[in-house]
Amino acid sequence: MIRENTTYFRLHQLCFDMDEVEAIEWKESDEESGAYSVRIHLKSSKMFTRQLFENQFKQLKEQYKYTLGDE
Repeated sequence: MIRENTTYFRLHQLCFDMDEVEAIEWKESDEESGAYSVRIHLKSSKMFTRQLFENQFKQLKEQYKYTLGDE
C-alpha cells in the first residue's frame, strides 16, 4: 500500500521511500572525479551503498532535506 504524500527516490536500480531513511553518510572518493561513496541507512536497519557523481549526490541531499522539512 502506498501512503499519500510519500516521496520515493530512484538511485541505480534502488527505489526507496525518503520517509524511511534514518541517515545518509558519505565520503568523497576521488577529488578529481567528484565521486562520492554514499551509505543510506533505513529505519528497517537495511543499508545500501552506492557510488554517486556530484550532481546525483546533490539531488539526494536536496530530496532528503526536503523530506526532513529543512527547506
